[in-house]
Amino acid sequence: MIQKILENLHRLYSMDSRPWIVGYSGGKDSSMIASLVFEVVMALPLEQRNKEICIVCTDTRVEIPAVVARVQSELDLMQACSDTHGLNISSHLLKPTAQQSFWVNIIGRGYPPPNRTFRWCTQRLKIDPVSEFIRGKLGHWGEAIIVLGARRSESGSRAQTLDARAKSEFGLRRHDDLPRCWISTPIEHISTFEVWDYLMERPCPWDGDNQTLFQLYRDASGGECPLVVDQSTPSCGNSRFGCWTCTVVEKDKASEGLLATGDQRMESLLRFRETLLHFRDPENGYRDMVRKNGQEGPGPLKIEARKELLTKLLALQDESGLPVISEEELHWIQTFWNSARNPDDGTGVVNIIFQQKGDAMPDRKDEAELREIEERVATEKEISIETLRRLVSKVEEYGESHRAVGLPDELLQILQDDLRERQLEKEQTNA
Repeated sequence: MIQKILENLHRLYSMDSRPWIVGYSGGKDSSMIASLVFEVVMALPLEQRNKEICIVCTDTRVEIPAVVARVQSELDLMQACSDTHGLNISSHLLKPTAQQSFWVNIIGRGYPPPNRTFRWCTQRLKIDPVSEFIRGKLGHWGEAIIVLGARRSESGSRAQTLDARAKSEFGLRRHDDLPRCWISTPIEHISTFEVWDYLMERPCPWDGDNQTLFQLYRDASGGECPLVVDQSTPSCGNSRFGCWTCTVVEKDKASEGLLATGDQRMESLLRFRETLLHFRDPENGYRDMVRKNGQEGPGPLKIEARKELLTKLLALQDESGLPVISEEELHWIQTFWNSARNPDDGTGVVNIIFQQKGDAMPDRKDEAELREIEERVATEKEISIETLRRLVSKVEEYGESHRAVGLPDELLQILQDDLRERQLEKEQTNA
């Protein structure tokens, strides 16, 4: 079976000059597909290794620490191997922009932590960075082939997805959202046993260590994952490594397994995941009961809740020693707070940081002068100071992201919020 896959990949490689983009996550399936690609190219004469190949991995910024460390190490080894042997393979670790990071969306914009019906994270954290990378390449490539380690036996939904797409002569499928891209899934009919058999029996082409990969899966299973000896033996293959913040699943078995086998970093991370679940529940009072579109119902996190979450997150960063949130993300959080309902005065993030460190706040004379100007303009225009700050901050937010699509609608929503607040005040006064 493996030899046939290698032969098919060789034919696909030699068929044309279309570059390849190989999806890599650091898991067993993507490790196998990357190894097969390296094997195919390394078997060619030097003068025939002319196809451009990009190994692409996405770091959502909230990945399990042990996985992040392994992925970065493997990508470095892949690049070194390609440089040494002239394989024309490059490795790329992609990340979502700070403006679209997990923490900016939750603590900045006030999105509730994801669930099965509002799973906003996958598109922003995983799909968009890769799509942006591919679109940038297609500008001079024209077309490309995306090589993935998707397998039918991974899940029923995965098998249905593979069945739904029509194949070309070489087993290629059109990409749903990138019309100039084709998808190849060379190991889709391989079993979990065969994946582990390949990884454990064959040397890693870039001198990576598949034993540590197996140990990672073993640890994620609580140390109870047996060595796979035949098709009937339960394997480590059912472990799934995702984000340690994931609130879509009921129980994060991988993180709990790593903790059980000695990765103490996971203890504080798992506690914070429980905090996210607590804040997501509307019954606990952390969410606005008016949605962003003005309709009644559980909406975004209240500004007070976002500040409390940031305080807890910075404490987690100090406790764990992990780089949980960046300065750029903190900047964007403040930007979104400035245009939120009951907006912040522009000093919320700095206040929290200084309180966390136990330092006194610096004297900010320039900001005091700005506040005086805002109050004067609000009085002249007969609008609330909060509404004025939200309008100004929203325009600044769009200006920093160099876009304008959607700005008029968001400004209108702020004005509608102001009108609704005025009506409520009037009703309360007349009551």
